[in-house]
Amino acid sequence: MSMTLFDLHPKDDPRDLFGREEESDEFIRLVKDRRWVVVLGSRMVGKTSLIKSANKTLKRAGFRTIYVSLWGTRYASELLDALVRGLNESKDLVERTKDAISHIRGVSVGPSGVSVSIKEEPLVAMRELLAAIGSKAGDCVIDLDEVQELSDISGYLLNLLANTFNTYPNLVFVFTGSRFGLVRALLEPGPSSPLYGRLPAELLIQPYDESVAKAFLVKGLEEHDMRLDGDVIDDVVNRLDGIPGWLALYGNNLTVRKLAHKKAMNETISQAEKIVKSELDHFLEGRNREAYLAALKAAAVSARWSEVKGAIEGTRTGTVSGETVSNVLEGLKAGMLVIEKDQTYRVNDPILRSLLLTARVT
Repeated sequence: MSMTLFDLHPKDDPRDLFGREEESDEFIRLVKDRRWVVVLGSRMVGKTSLIKSANKTLKRAGFRTIYVSLWGTRYASELLDALVRGLNESKDLVERTKDAISHIRGVSVGPSGVSVSIKEEPLVAMRELLAAIGSKAGDCVIDLDEVQELSDISGYLLNLLANTFNTYPNLVFVFTGSRFGLVRALLEPGPSSPLYGRLPAELLIQPYDESVAKAFLVKGLEEHDMRLDGDVIDDVVNRLDGIPGWLALYGNNLTVRKLAHKKAMNETISQAEKIVKSELDHFLEGRNREAYLAALKAAAVSARWSEVKGAIEGTRTGTVSGETVSNVLEGLKAGMLVIEKDQTYRVNDPILRSLLLTARVT
């Protein structure tokens, strides 16, 4: 069944994907050519919708697909569980691979699908599970969504991926996320990397430009037999930029919850702020929170390198090394929290920018 544009679930049909025809066509072309792909973009920009909707087209072209959500996944045992959940979404794929899977220690196949009972050596089980899929499934796409979550095991996983790449050319991996951790290791492999010389293709998903964002809102409203004045649509686009997730959230509040424009916008900002705060806290885990927040607050109004350095130094006594400042900025760029243009750094997400400017993030 077709989704409306303001449905908050990721789109899973190409007919429901708005304004991404070029990116979708390129993604499908790369997969059909057996290229591994890294889909980059900030949260709420539509990476999951892109790959899920493209999967439907790829299935018609003879590929089987496994979608694996990795949000909140850090360890090998959790990755194994996530892979099994993704595999179980395809009964046909389970049926084709069940004989091979049944020989894997600690992994079994029953009426409810594949299950794991022993997790002492999850990477071994995962290697054997990928071997079963690779040998029995035919052409298959494995989507690892938000793969930067696996930073803690990226070294082990690179070896596993390299073995899969060398052995099963029919398996095509797709990775989504921000440019750090495993994603960075994939896109910038050193000579010692097991994937050196096997660089995945890179596909960057940008927010909508102004005209596409307006067209998205107009079409979404038409689906609900609604219209808004042009100045109201201009205001929405101006406040939410071109980030599809925030635009859809506003549209849902307006058309599904039946809130008036002002109330719908306030609710959208409130809900979005909670999501952004949670994700920022997640990003800052294990990092120097004080230094990163100082840099973000400077970049909320646009800042040059020296101004970011001054902001970080303002949080502590004494000077900060240039290396520290550069590392912080590179981390923020990799996390898609800051963009750099003309030697100036800026927070791109309007919701995060507002939180920082009003000192509601500490």
